[in-house]
Amino acid sequence: MTEFEYTCCGVGCIIRVLSWENHRPAYIGGPPENCYPAEGGEGEWEVLDCRGQPAPWLEAQMSHKERLRIDEAVFDHMES
Repeated sequence: MTEFEYTCCGVGCIIRVLSWENHRPAYIGGPPENCYPAEGGEGEWEVLDCRGQPAPWLEAQMSHKERLRIDEAVFDHMES
């Protein structure tokens, strides 16, 4: 489990990554039986307030676009 600071809906918070599956890029070289699609690069996360407490009130304010931004931030944080 890892955490990082983030700003969600204009409010400073902490994103806690609960689980993560590492990204495995696609491989398309060689014979077809040795090729495979990209996999992983996803996981579960939760939003905490600045004190590290669950923040359901903040999650309730999040739009779909904001959730996608957090997904991207989690991917960048976990894959770097």
